[in-house]
Amino acid sequence: MTSSVKGYTLLEVLIASLIFSAMIFLATLALDQSLKQYQSLIKRGLNFWEDSKILWLQRSLSSALDYYVYEERKNFWFPFFIGKNNLIAYISLSPFSKDLPVLVVLKREIASDGKESLVYYELPIYTLNFKDIEKILNFEEYKKGTPIIFLEGLESLDFKFYGYDRFKRFYDWFSEYESSKSFYLPSIVKVEFTKEGVKDSIYGIINVQNLRKTFYNEFYKK
Repeated sequence: MTSSVKGYTLLEVLIASLIFSAMIFLATLALDQSLKQYQSLIKRGLNFWEDSKILWLQRSLSSALDYYVYEERKNFWFPFFIGKNNLIAYISLSPFSKDLPVLVVLKREIASDGKESLVYYELPIYTLNFKDIEKILNFEEYKKGTPIIFLEGLESLDFKFYGYDRFKRFYDWFSEYESSKSFYLPSIVKVEFTKEGVKDSIYGIINVQNLRKTFYNEFYKK
């Protein structure tokens, strides 16, 4: 009696194995390409957010307003701006919130691992006077707002200010800048930082310098 069961030849098995291997190879290649594209999109998305934050920082600095406040102890008006080695405070017309204008504080903060960050805070200015602003800065009341981290994981972070020295009568760079002494806002704010051994800088060009307001002390004496 003859058996009707027919087996596969060696050639058929080899061809089937080759086809199966080719399918596995193509599927692996497609998966690898998809993963690379996904990683690229994620990276581009993260880079876009980082670039957006830097652009917003430049916009905020460039929109600094010569908001005049009255110093009662010295009896004069001046456009508010404070620039120190760990903090910048100014009035800006480009807030994250809907209120205009706002008190902006850019703070250099140090994490537990020793890395530095540039953190942004803002509070609506409304009709705050100089005493109110001093209180907010001295007691760090600006931290009641939601912080936004512009830069983080930095090895170093420094601020520089380019403005007019009314005593020497020329423009120069300063490591600290207070408009109560110069009666002008700085023209340029420079944020220098080092991340992963690479040095970089962000510049904010301040456009608002209303020279007519420099006569505040003549027309608005208290």
